Amino acid sequence: MIEFCPLLATDFERIYPIEQAAHLEPWSPANLLSCFGPRYLNGLMLHDGQPAGFYISDLVAGDSSLMNICVLPALQGKGLGWALLQEYLARSKANRAEAWFLEVRASNHKAIRLYERAGFAEYCRRDGYYGTGNAREDAILMSRLFDLD
Repeated sequence: MIEFCPLLATDFERIYPIEQAAHLEPWSPANLLSCFGPRYLNGLMLHDGQPAGFYISDLVAGDSSLMNICVLPALQGKGLGWALLQEYLARSKANRAEAWFLEVRASNHKAIRLYERAGFAEYCRRDGYYGTGNAREDAILMSRLFDLD
């Protein structure tokens, strides 16, 4: 069973292991903890009562930026990422978002397809934005500037 609830700073110990497992270069604890406060709209996904994923977003003047989204690797490929993304879009829309933005690694083809399915489209790239060891990787910036629902 999947449930959604607001993600609070007090949930940090429950979600940081997901962050570490799901990302090639996870955010630092300080970076993650800095994303709580009035401008942030963060969500937690529970699967059978246990943390399974989360998103970090902000909402300023009708624009929402999805800054981080992840699902526990053992639960990926089961539609939970889609459910989490849909929850983010619905919740941000309920809070008056009119445009949505995100960035994704150019090599993350599964995420790019997921975002495109949800109505996002690429609008530019940041060359060499992500560092992976000695290699650099582009960031694809995507937006959804209209409501598909």
